[in-house]
Amino acid sequence: MLNRIFQTVILGVFAIVLSTTITSCKKENDTIARIIVKNTNNQVVPNATVTLYPESTISPNGSTPNPSLTKTNITDSNGKVEFTYELESVLTIEATILIGNDYFQGKNVINLLRGKTTTKVVEISKI
Repeated sequence: MLNRIFQTVILGVFAIVLSTTITSCKKENDTIARIIVKNTNNQVVPNATVTLYPESTISPNGSTPNPSLTKTNITDSNGKVEFTYELESVLTIEATILIGNDYFQGKNVINLLRGKTTTKVVEISKI
């Protein structure tokens, strides 16, 4: 009788340890910034250069932004580009493109949440 109880307890402990190990191995979702660049006619803009960067102001505790947060990429044929970050962050988005002799630019701000995909549209206009 005592042996049966002991076996049941050991089996229960093994099941708990196994289930905890399996669930703790789940990979956390990436933190993704998805940027869509459009012009003033609401058309997507392919081949635009998009840069995400933290504001360069010094925080109240005296620390400066991490320069590794600055990333640049080019929009695809659908005017989209994605950036992957490890942590949440608030970043400035700057989109630019030179078409002929005309320079177009737009800015926005994105608030990234850890493990989520955040989409932001940036409208560019001629400057």
